[in-house]
Amino acid sequence: MKEVKVKGLAFDKRNNTPVVILEIPNSSLVLPIWIGSCEAFALSLALQKAEFPRPLTHDLMLNIIESFGAIPQELFIDSLEDNTYKAKLILKVNDQKKEIDCRPSDGIVLATKKSIPIFTTEKIIAEGGIRIEDQDQTEEREFKDFVEHLDIDQIRKYFENEEKGEGEGHEGN
Repeated sequence: MKEVKVKGLAFDKRNNTPVVILEIPNSSLVLPIWIGSCEAFALSLALQKAEFPRPLTHDLMLNIIESFGAIPQELFIDSLEDNTYKAKLILKVNDQKKEIDCRPSDGIVLATKKSIPIFTTEKIIAEGGIRIEDQDQTEEREFKDFVEHLDIDQIRKYFENEEKGEGEGHEGN
């Protein structure tokens, strides 16, 4: 089992899809996981520790989990089947561990909000990991700059355009 950290969000321009980038500490590898627009927005808010007067969906999930006395312990991205990652949210309930099947995207948002560790397997890293040092230096610098300067307003604008049918590569109806 290897711990991974959320490095940031990016957009796959070829597929017009958000991607969460998981960093493998002490390695030149990252693990990209393609996620949905809603989850990307929720993750961007969690990364910025944005507060809202009323609970959003992932806050509601955490409120329900905790109201039953469960404590989120860790997220385990445990398999890759048909190009889809699978994950388990590990909860501590009355000194017992409970595994809850979840989408990695939702689990990553919850893990980010609660600052719990995220783990995966060596096999998944070998299958899906990308070596950053293999990119030319310009692409790597641009990628790092994008991740480090991720702007919530840029993400909001992207999602607003998607809703209006004006997203990049969107032909409309």
